[in-house]
Amino acid sequence: MPIDYLLAAMIMFAGALLQGITGFGSGLVAVPLLSLLLPLTLITPTLSIVNLLLAGFLYLKLHSYVTIRDWRPLVISGIGGSLIGTFALAHIQLDWLQRGMAIFVVVVGILLWSGLRFQLPATAKNQSWIGILAGFSNGALTLGGPPIVLFLSNQQLAILTFRATLTVFFLALATTNVLSFGLQGRYTVDLWPWVTVLVASALLGAWCGHKVSLQLPEKWFRHLTLSVVIGAGLLVLLQW
Repeated sequence: MPIDYLLAAMIMFAGALLQGITGFGSGLVAVPLLSLLLPLTLITPTLSIVNLLLAGFLYLKLHSYVTIRDWRPLVISGIGGSLIGTFALAHIQLDWLQRGMAIFVVVVGILLWSGLRFQLPATAKNQSWIGILAGFSNGALTLGGPPIVLFLSNQQLAILTFRATLTVFFLALATTNVLSFGLQGRYTVDLWPWVTVLVASALLGAWCGHKVSLQLPEKWFRHLTLSVVIGAGLLVLLQW
């Protein structure tokens, strides 16, 4: 196996391991590191397929812990927000908005870590605007995970319910992205060797992460997820 494929597989395994544990975060690890090996134009459509299969795998493991109809406004608005974000990315300068979102998730993440709770119940209205925000951030700002993670952390869901709800949300977004890239003709023959390598390593990482997550105490799990969110925001800010 060429060294680039091996390095990419190791990177994807690490990202998927994190997602298997927390329910999100594979892109936060994989995208910055894979960009050292591959152009972003290849990474984005490739990871869309990886994310679809990764979310599908985790959904098979976790579907009994979530009732989709309870989170329908979140999922539907997330899909709409993602499509809007993709359009905005192609037509609008969004650097200032990305910086603002990064500051927001760092501050809120620290507050939740400290034990503070916001009065933001999971009503249809609240789910809708959080879904739009997270979907838009996913499509335009590469920060789709943190908004929904902060929202669900505030609900104090059980670990498996938390992970299952995130998985349903990201499965919907990944399906939308794959269909969008397919209609754009972005999936070419030269992409498939990379897809094969990344999917195999992602599924292995997700399987290992799922096993680890079943052993994590709830307090450790909560601190890990908030650490990833805060770290993602700081990473964006450090790039400026």
